Amino acid sequence: MEKGITLKSEWKWLVLIAVVTVGVFANSLGGEFVYDDRRQIVANVLIQTPSLYGKALANDVWAFKGDGTISASNYWRPTFTAWCIINYAIFGLDPSGWHFTNILLQIGVCLLAFLLLLRWGAPRPLALAITLIFAVHPAHTESVAWISGSPDLLFGIFLLGSFWFAENAATGEKTIRKRYLFFALICYGLALGAKEVALLCFPVYYLIFSRERDQALPKENANGLNNFGLFAGLAIAYFLVRWLVLGQIARPADGAVGIVSSILSAPSVFVFYLRQIVFPYWVGINYPLRPVSEIGLMNFFLPLLISGLTVAGLWFIARRSFIQKVGLAFFVLPLLSVFNLSAFPMDQIVHDRYLYLPVLGFLMVTLPFVYEAFGQKAEKYVPILAIVISIPLAIQTFVHNRAWGNELQLWQRAVTIDPRSAVNWSMLGATYAELDRADDAMRAFSTALEIRPTANSLIGRAQSLIKKGRLDEAIGDLQTATATSLDNIDAYTLYQAYEGLALAYQQKKMMEKAEEVLIDARTRLPIYRASLTEKLAIVLYLQNRKPEALGELEGARTQARVELLPASKAVFLRLGMLYAELGRKDEARVSLQEYLALTKSAQDRETPGERKQAEDLLKNLR
Repeated sequence: MEKGITLKSEWKWLVLIAVVTVGVFANSLGGEFVYDDRRQIVANVLIQTPSLYGKALANDVWAFKGDGTISASNYWRPTFTAWCIINYAIFGLDPSGWHFTNILLQIGVCLLAFLLLLRWGAPRPLALAITLIFAVHPAHTESVAWISGSPDLLFGIFLLGSFWFAENAATGEKTIRKRYLFFALICYGLALGAKEVALLCFPVYYLIFSRERDQALPKENANGLNNFGLFAGLAIAYFLVRWLVLGQIARPADGAVGIVSSILSAPSVFVFYLRQIVFPYWVGINYPLRPVSEIGLMNFFLPLLISGLTVAGLWFIARRSFIQKVGLAFFVLPLLSVFNLSAFPMDQIVHDRYLYLPVLGFLMVTLPFVYEAFGQKAEKYVPILAIVISIPLAIQTFVHNRAWGNELQLWQRAVTIDPRSAVNWSMLGATYAELDRADDAMRAFSTALEIRPTANSLIGRAQSLIKKGRLDEAIGDLQTATATSLDNIDAYTLYQAYEGLALAYQQKKMMEKAEEVLIDARTRLPIYRASLTEKLAIVLYLQNRKPEALGELEGARTQARVELLPASKAVFLRLGMLYAELGRKDEARVSLQEYLALTKSAQDRETPGERKQAEDLLKNLR
């Protein structure tokens, strides 16, 4: 069945796939914003403020942590950013709506996979078996149940959509081939904008445009190669634009490993991903796999043997059909980037979300082989086999969805799966701190620091110590964090360290030290000048140096308008309050009104209370 495939002819199978997908992921609808959601969505003014949409699309996805002048990550994903803008415009900060659209994307990917398999000649029972196992696989939990996992879903739906149009461009009527080619290029561009790994997938177009067709179809090998060149050119163009936007090809992660360790770790990383596809019994956000530093039997030679035999076996099997060749490409190409371990912290070198398309590829290689092995009985027994495999997978997926329900569940499970991860304990500590469980938070942060000292853990523990009034201990942790070189610490993390240190000195009534800290911070972190000036003005005000405080605030107004942290806008609130105190009511009103205008979309924890202060003060000034 290569042509004539329509939604009408396959509707009952499409409905079945959609119903199964919804059933498996329905319990994720009640989940909260967790992990990166709380920064990329809840605290991201770029996707919440229409006047900043252009800046959001033209910068990396973490640009909201600075002032938009430097890249804060390796991720320029305009498709994902646009998706967030649309979801926020529709659902605001109701997480159920965001979860709902993630499930819709997963359904769309599954339906496209089924239709593509049919279009490429797979018997319906085989196409259904592959799609059902793919739909319920536990490796997809991270991508579907986690709102910020949507880049994988967007990448999947646009890439498969592009392959569908490319297939039509290769085999359709001459009069409409260019139209299909145009749509295929648009979809591939959107896949690139969703996730960088799409860069590695353009060789699939060579398979589509160069394969042997039915003899009744015209052979246009030259045109096919030219069409493939368009997709390769688009991938190169995206790479160059991404390089221009980010200002670098890639930045190493904090605590990342070197090239030698990356090479030595490649076999064990491959075996981990193979296990997660075949036997996903352990499912979590992070795993207890660490980079290999010394060669041994179990950590290098045995994984190398398994990897070599697996790749050779898959290569041998994949030569049998076009679907299996494409499946091998789906399995291998998206996984290539995960072997660059310098992009990951040492206790986060593997993640289930990197298996999103490789799971489909593995099934496309292996299940046709099984289908052939059953011979004439395949049409009956392969769907039964798929159901038998899918049921435990679906149960595991359904159960693990709950871990993404809230922050506490997520990180409690994380430390159970990998109790030797500094990241897991640090995130659990941060969660306890938000729940005002200061003692639990300090224990978690201390555990993280025992495993691997990081600035985030030092800052987190210090914040809990400040709440407990143990200021000298907090100052010690924060001084260690602020002494870190900018080459070894994220700028926003360093900003938080200075902020906490100034607060600790302020609470100790050591105003001169607090002032000194904030001035030093402004020198090292000019992208946060307005935010730091607002805090400096408070310190000056508490010393009754009101004219100096006023001068600092007035000098920071321009920078405060362009900085993206909500704290930078507080410059106008402090100005309004100080002007009002000095009897300059007109200037106070102007500053307070500007503050309210600039923070209209802000959704951080502090801004609502400060907006109430501004509104109340405005009423008193009338």
